[in-house]
Amino acid sequence: MDQTAYFNQRNELLLSSSNAFQDLMQLLSAARKMLLKDGPASFTMQNLAKNLDISTVTLYKYFKNMDDVLSALKDEIIPHTVAQTLDANETLALSQTKGSALEQFLLLFHSFLNEIFKHKDDLTLLLLIETYTQDTPVSKRQSDTITLYSEALDKQAELLLTEAQQNGELRQGIDLPLSLSFVHRLVLSTLQHIGLLSAREFRNQKDELQEYIDEIINMLRTYLSDSSKA
Repeated sequence: MDQTAYFNQRNELLLSSSNAFQDLMQLLSAARKMLLKDGPASFTMQNLAKNLDISTVTLYKYFKNMDDVLSALKDEIIPHTVAQTLDANETLALSQTKGSALEQFLLLFHSFLNEIFKHKDDLTLLLLIETYTQDTPVSKRQSDTITLYSEALDKQAELLLTEAQQNGELRQGIDLPLSLSFVHRLVLSTLQHIGLLSAREFRNQKDELQEYIDEIINMLRTYLSDSSKA
């Protein structure tokens, strides 16, 4: 059976019964917990079936292979958690109508990184999945999830930074595309740092991470702004 036929068959199964959909959600919930607890090394169809106390035959009714499980997890996380994070960030940014364009730009990233704290497990999952599927069809089928986070910010960030430059808020001779690329990479590295912390490390370092984010924003303000207007 080719891949298209397989996915069509699975969709028909899910649409045919609400119980089938509920079963799928339970399978994904178990896969999520297992991946967070044990990591990708022991994440196999056999171990997942054992964890669920079902046969592998039953599991294969829902998923073709482990890449399919990981793809389904991504499909669940991206439209919900990522969109929710970005929507919350956009709502906050839109509510801040006062202040310079540069300060709104900095607020955009500050509120975004703060919002990430509420979705740390999802961020960890996405990083684990992307590492596991780096050279598989799953990674070719789907765009990089961490890039989805930052690209969603880049459009608004470019508008605000362009406005800041037009208002004379930025230092003389600044290279706008280079500066945006720098901010983009800085945000990515921060996401990866947070996402790869263990649950215990995250709990113990939460206050420190908050200070780290505040310092990143202060550093960006110094890097971008026209110091003569400070």
